[in-house]
Amino acid sequence: MGRRRTVREEIAELERGGTLNAQQASALRDAPRWSIEANELFAYLGGLIAAIGVTWLTIALVQDTSPLGIAIGMLVAGIVIGLGARLLHRPHHWRSRLAEALAIVAVGLIAGSIGIFLNEAGLASDHSASIVTAICIALGFTAARRTQFAGTLVFVIATEIFVASLIGTLNLEDSLVAALLFIASGAALIAAGVSSIGFPLSARVVGTVSYVLGTFTFGVMRDSIGASIGALIIALALFAMSTRMLQLEVIAGGAIVVTLTTSLLVTRIVDDQAIQGLAIVIIGIGMVVAASAVNKKRRSS
Repeated sequence: MGRRRTVREEIAELERGGTLNAQQASALRDAPRWSIEANELFAYLGGLIAAIGVTWLTIALVQDTSPLGIAIGMLVAGIVIGLGARLLHRPHHWRSRLAEALAIVAVGLIAGSIGIFLNEAGLASDHSASIVTAICIALGFTAARRTQFAGTLVFVIATEIFVASLIGTLNLEDSLVAALLFIASGAALIAAGVSSIGFPLSARVVGTVSYVLGTFTFGVMRDSIGASIGALIIALALFAMSTRMLQLEVIAGGAIVVTLTTSLLVTRIVDDQAIQGLAIVIIGIGMVVAASAVNKKRRSS
């Protein structure tokens, strides 16, 4: 697979072909990746303060009541904030982003209230968290393509909470399956992060962190060379995937986890610290030489 051209290279090609003039090309090169007005920032701050105020007021009114009363208060606050978000929403307007920020708060409050209701009904905390977050994953993923960031953030946050609660539900805390679940959820989020969803960067970053932590945990949970080799293979899979995606955060995560798992494997094979360092250096140089050979072969073909 050949190297993908950068934005600047694409602009230069269009300029050479006459599609863009020099002024247009310069404007595209200097254009910021994103911009935001001061009044929009103040609106976000005001909306956040108002949402906190509604939540605080509701909790203050029900703080001396039972957990069921708190759940009802959270549900009411969530509905009020959600309705406010709906009224604020204006397509293709900065208000839509404020509405989405408030919608995330509303979803969190409503999800929390449902969790308390399920606990009060006799369901264990891990079980109720799994149910609630599974619903949030479905709703967030469905909305991710239609929202600028709200659907994706709900989907991403709920996915990681779901995995953690599922591990607790199935009593997998000391099992390699727990690490594999975080690796799988990370891979799923990374895959979602290269699709046409709003704010895909959040999915890629959280997915990469989950994959890296899961992989390293897989390697250290068992004091064996086999576990270290397995972790290195999983790490190499992420790095190989990142070279095709060419997303900086995934490449960085892949490089970090390959380095960590390589070091882990070497330290379990070799006892002498100096030889360990030498072996790691040789592996690194070997990777550089191999990459250079592949690039040379591609250029000559």
